[in-house]
Amino acid sequence: MNNLLKLFFLLTLALMVSCRSSQELIYLHDAVNNELIKGLPSESTEHILTTGDILYISIKSINPEVNVLFNPEANMETSMGQGYQKYLTPSGAYLYGYEIADDGTILLPMLGKIKISQSTISVAESIVQKRTDELLKDAIVKVKLLNFKVTVLGEVRSPGQYYNYNNSITVIQAIALASGNTDFAAIKKVMVVRSTVGGNKTYMLDLTSKEVYLSEAFYLRPNDYVIVQPDKHKNFQLNSQAYSLMFSSLSILLAVLGFVLK
Repeated sequence: MNNLLKLFFLLTLALMVSCRSSQELIYLHDAVNNELIKGLPSESTEHILTTGDILYISIKSINPEVNVLFNPEANMETSMGQGYQKYLTPSGAYLYGYEIADDGTILLPMLGKIKISQSTISVAESIVQKRTDELLKDAIVKVKLLNFKVTVLGEVRSPGQYYNYNNSITVIQAIALASGNTDFAAIKKVMVVRSTVGGNKTYMLDLTSKEVYLSEAFYLRPNDYVIVQPDKHKNFQLNSQAYSLMFSSLSILLAVLGFVLK
């Protein structure tokens, strides 16, 4: 009887210990109302273009004939009705975008080779605009990055590879693209793996704290991996139904024994 009571006590204690606090699943829970949370300066979050990056580049003027010369795909876009849609797949970006060569340049119709590596998107746009202004009057240049993809794995509802068509994306936005975290996620332990010249670098982020805004990995870079770690109690939670059944059976057994031993 004493052994059964001890087992009952241990099971009760284990169930209590395995319960998670709601604070563990709340993003930025230490932030308060109307608080101004400061993060990294915007220039430190911009992607620096490098060899292999693929760009969308548009050069448009008021003269349709000139537009065709500077944008050879313009006729095909009109005839096929694809427009910008053709760039929204990895294969389309590869076929129709402009890839930065090993020497850091892109080759544009009429403009020739232009060196743009080691610059940001906005700077690259200015470089192409300056070259265009030498040949055209009142032309407008747009430059966008097409191969900005991140991979989200671990305790998220839809793990996979996601493409970003904005100039930046945060780790929280990446998790949202993956349909959010699961109930087993340890959002205090979200790892970002980033490829650098010296090798792969890892960052461990605590998304429950506002201090995460100060991490250089909060704003993701192309080809980053986001890995949401599982909570330490995941195995216990997965088997909670079995433990609950054992607990209920033991409770009934103790009740019966108590009645019999009266």
